Amino acid sequence: MSPTKSPRKARNTASPEDQEQAILAAAEVEFTDVGVRRANMDEVATQAGVSRSTLYRRFPNKEALLLAVANDLYERGMQRLMSAVVGLGPADAVVEAFAEGAVMISEDPLMRRLVLTDAEMRGITSAVTSLFIDMVTERVASTLREAGARMPDDDLRQAVELHVRLVISYLEVPATDERRQQPDAVRELAAKYLAPMIW
Repeated sequence: MSPTKSPRKARNTASPEDQEQAILAAAEVEFTDVGVRRANMDEVATQAGVSRSTLYRRFPNKEALLLAVANDLYERGMQRLMSAVVGLGPADAVVEAFAEGAVMISEDPLMRRLVLTDAEMRGITSAVTSLFIDMVTERVASTLREAGARMPDDDLRQAVELHVRLVISYLEVPATDERRQQPDAVRELAAKYLAPMIW
């Protein structure tokens, strides 16, 4: 056996849903470890304990697998953001969500790689960038409405979309001063400039 290859996992005989979760978990490790370009579909199948045909039946190519992993990461991230703002008013919710996002980027190696360091991620998903922005905007606007935002729906969506676009830009091209990337500094920035946009 080659020293660079991981030992073969036992064949996964679980339900299709469990097999899919095993595939996504294995793909998350693979994308984190080697990035998008070098990620190997055969290695994902091996680590998930499924056959190549099972993997390709669910995910016909690397792009489809990456988008599924990214969507799973997005859902986990949104749940974490929503948990962070429970019980807060709209302005405080903006601040905490922005700060929590900074923490997630710094703590989650896959999120950090996909958002900050892997240029191919942006290239592969460029076709769905607008859809992603729309999805996040709707979720965040809904959360802020539940937190007590009173501004008209269209104004709320536009303000949130601006926040989302700012976050993407801020994460893709972080401040050169690392102190400004810390959660307290991010919280202060959000409180000063972003929170006043929501009422």
